[in-house]
Amino acid sequence: MKYEDRIQRSVDYIDEHLTEEISLAAIAGESGYSLSHFYKVFPAITGFSIKEFVRNKRLAFAARQLVGGDRRILDIALDSGFKSQEVFTRAFVSLYGDTPGKYRQTRQGSLASFDSADAFAREMEKRGQRQPLEIPVRAEVIQRGWMHLVGMQMETSIAKNIDTNAIPKFWQETFVPRYDEIAGKTTPNTAIAYEVHDPETEVLLHMACFEVGDPSSPPPGMVARSLEPGHYAVFTPQRHLDPYEYSALVRYAYGEWFPMSGCEIRADYSLDLYIQLRSRDGKETGQQLSVMVPIFPPPRQMDVVSSLTPYTKQK
Repeated sequence: MKYEDRIQRSVDYIDEHLTEEISLAAIAGESGYSLSHFYKVFPAITGFSIKEFVRNKRLAFAARQLVGGDRRILDIALDSGFKSQEVFTRAFVSLYGDTPGKYRQTRQGSLASFDSADAFAREMEKRGQRQPLEIPVRAEVIQRGWMHLVGMQMETSIAKNIDTNAIPKFWQETFVPRYDEIAGKTTPNTAIAYEVHDPETEVLLHMACFEVGDPSSPPPGMVARSLEPGHYAVFTPQRHLDPYEYSALVRYAYGEWFPMSGCEIRADYSLDLYIQLRSRDGKETGQQLSVMVPIFPPPRQMDVVSSLTPYTKQK
């Protein structure tokens, strides 16, 4: 996964000079955009303002140093591009909600869970024997109220799905012939896949469903599930993904975005939204995928949080 070409050039420049003093003008210059236009485009694509992106990249680098060894916090701060331990601590607390010292003691599990998901996705990618993917993806954080889902579910594994297309077959042969039986769809243009993956057993619970207003009476042979209100990290690739490519999206989300976001996972499920896009005259123009992961956002107020649900928009 990568960002849009011009933005990716700026991201690469940040990575290459992460511990150095770099100017916003130099970062924007790598993209070819004017500075004023860059300020608008960058957060729309990455989910972060440019200052926030640089700072969070540095803090994510520092966080790994903290939980990966016993180096002095001052040394880690200086090596991460901060001028003093005091400045570093203020920035660290604003993102992660803990001081660097407390984070070192209590947050190893958070990075371990991100690393576990990243490592599993890398293993799944190897099965496809693909070249590194260069599919632009947009990331954002949204807030949702209650979500009520009705549909049909199955169990498989990620590896089996990649090898046999078990989930696409389930949709086409089992769910699609019956989804018109679901009454009261709130977003009929958006089919949803609710998934829970157990990394210990490798069992993948997959529920093909729609969001409804009233989940109390699902059709025979179907199940209902209600999800509590909360925040979600939303990842939207530029085009639809096959199972191998989906693993690359997981790698981007857990290997790069989550460690620098300050967000923590708040539940064990994820949602894949398959949004049917239509033109103004009602004709279908394609399908958009958005992946939603339930999160606790960082304690500070996030500029990218929106109360809107992007998958209800029509194009």
